[in-house]
Amino acid sequence: MSKVTFYGTPAWVGAIQGPTVCQWWSNDPAQINWDRSLLNTVDLSKTPSAAIAGRISVSEIEVDDFAGNGGRTTIGPLFPSGTSIGACWVSDSYLVKAARKAAATTNGNSYEYMTIQYFDGEQQNRRFYGFQANLVQTNGGLSLVQVWNPGTGTSTAPPAGTWWLDLAADADPSTPALVPNKPAALFLDVRTVRQLTTFETKLPRQQGAVTI
Repeated sequence: MSKVTFYGTPAWVGAIQGPTVCQWWSNDPAQINWDRSLLNTVDLSKTPSAAIAGRISVSEIEVDDFAGNGGRTTIGPLFPSGTSIGACWVSDSYLVKAARKAAATTNGNSYEYMTIQYFDGEQQNRRFYGFQANLVQTNGGLSLVQVWNPGTGTSTAPPAGTWWLDLAADADPSTPALVPNKPAALFLDVRTVRQLTTFETKLPRQQGAVTI
């Protein structure tokens, strides 16, 4: 089963090398003395949609699609007119190749800034978003679950809400099952997420929040 995990990081574009290729910092460059050795290079055309269309292989995916194209990346997608400050959701293989220069966000749990995209198998073309969640109770095939807004799981913020969910249908089956009254990671299908009243913290954080 082919899948790619994406990690959301803040992004400040520091150089443009082509219509879809740029270099970016994952920290505010003003706070790191504009250190160009910390720039990451990414090709914003190497996305899940490009792999699904057969233009690249799954192993070549570097970054999630642009927000307007079904993904969560907000820099670009085309230069020189594209957005230069926003979010870059990079693939797990990209982070290995980049020696993890792209710093992870420090707000909330890491899984709250993760997205999983499947390409084949039983979950083909399904996408799941990571949340902190707490199982309150079960009733037959349904579970009453508290869900936190992404980025607030380690804070004192209350849950965004409590919903009855069919976790067998709505959640990524590869992640551990929730244990009652023990908040943990829950990856929900994007279609399910859109029915919840949760918010997504923008990257960088100072840009505020928007509804998912």
